[in-house]
Amino acid sequence: MKKLIFALIAAFFLSSCASILNSKYQKVDIKTDSKNEILINGEKLITKNGKYVLVRDGKAKEITARCEGYKDEHVTILQCKRPFLYVLSWIPFIAASPLVPICDDGLKSRNYEKEIVIGERMLKLPEKDNNLKAIRINNFKIDLKADSIKYRYFANYNSFKNNKDKKSVVNEKKENIKIENSIYSEILNDILKGKGYIDTTNNALKDSYSGNLLIDAAITDVTVNYIGNFYFNNRSYRGFIYIELGVKWQVLDYYKMPVFLLKTKTKSGQFAVLNPEKDAYKAVKDALEFGLIDFMNTKEVVDLMHDKSQRNAEQSFDEIEIPKSAKYVSSVSEATKSSVTIKNKNGHASGFIISNNGFIITNYHVISDTSDLKVLLNDSVYDVEIIRVSKIHDLALLKIKANGFIPFKISESKEIEIASEIYAIGTPTAEDLSQTISKGIVSAVRKTNENSKLIQTDASVNGGNSGGAIINKDGLVIGVVSSKLKGFGIEGVAFGIPGYEIISKLKLNIK
Repeated sequence: MKKLIFALIAAFFLSSCASILNSKYQKVDIKTDSKNEILINGEKLITKNGKYVLVRDGKAKEITARCEGYKDEHVTILQCKRPFLYVLSWIPFIAASPLVPICDDGLKSRNYEKEIVIGERMLKLPEKDNNLKAIRINNFKIDLKADSIKYRYFANYNSFKNNKDKKSVVNEKKENIKIENSIYSEILNDILKGKGYIDTTNNALKDSYSGNLLIDAAITDVTVNYIGNFYFNNRSYRGFIYIELGVKWQVLDYYKMPVFLLKTKTKSGQFAVLNPEKDAYKAVKDALEFGLIDFMNTKEVVDLMHDKSQRNAEQSFDEIEIPKSAKYVSSVSEATKSSVTIKNKNGHASGFIISNNGFIITNYHVISDTSDLKVLLNDSVYDVEIIRVSKIHDLALLKIKANGFIPFKISESKEIEIASEIYAIGTPTAEDLSQTISKGIVSAVRKTNENSKLIQTDASVNGGNSGGAIINKDGLVIGVVSSKLKGFGIEGVAFGIPGYEIISKLKLNIK
């Protein structure tokens, strides 16, 4: 009997050798670039002989490498290695009794890996220089079909290392997820802003075709990977998560017309699951940042940010002859008869006739979408031909097949009198408001980033007025409506392109 009691006592102690004799702490060698700062679960830990001291407490340890100007890198480790002392736990089963449990599952019964490599090739989004266009997120949506939402579960860290997922399933609820404009637009724009790609100066006239690009993006598929943790003394500790994302990136020009499409596949770093909802969000954000870096470093995108081809093309324009008319609009009341509405399938705007054989001036952004493009004038509908455009200066010359018009004459004078009375003519808001006239003054003449000028006016301008004429009391065109400042409490700040620039930028020769 004494021998049996002694054997059972010995078996108990020997079967728990690792839990009893293993230290509460383990030194782990975290290898990284000397410039990097290392954090463990968001905190700085002490080092001993160049190694980090981690507590054996059964919980996941999220290691972060951080360096100024570079993207953070995240790796998470779990206690997955059996120490040598665990071998002693098997002695009782050989020498004593099969009734003795074979499992030593104390918090100290497993070790971390001895060596972790992180942050040796960290990525960065290059800083913007003066030769690059500004770029920002226009819209970031989530557009997930049910079969593009997947979930993988690894029972433990070793299963993950050996790529043995216990369960890999498609979204069982078979539900689509669609969010038109998500919070990730703001998150990615903050990253771009930090690298100088978004102008943070409070200037109203900083945007232009030659200096700006936009991005529409959408998450199109997602795989959630969860790595489970071991059980310690019947207690379950959460493991870690990483997320794989498929993202469709669409480059748009300043007028929101698509110019390049790219799909990226990226995955996040590994995040310890301490707060499931918060940590899943961090993983998605991390994967998106990797995707943005991949996208921004793509040759096609880099080329687009350097592209000056449109400027060169416009500088090489040949002159276009516009027939001189025997009679021009000579009063505000006559002006309505030569003002047109320009429409496509998505909306309408304005324009005005400059020759008796049907040449028309408007903004480029009015006709950038050419689908079902028509001109409406005096209850007649005309097909229209696009003759020439200046994307840089937001101008377009059109032509309809008709004659006998009394056209507008465009002023070629660079002298624009401040505070002089002007009239804006167009089709604001709705098509049945065509040939609406609003009165104002020339509030100022402003210089733009393109070394051109804009007429600022307080005349009432609304959606649909773009491309309409700005005239004086004699019907002479001194400009074309181009834009309006929008925002809470902003009224009476609209802009027009001066008449002399219409002629010079489109290289019109009116004889």
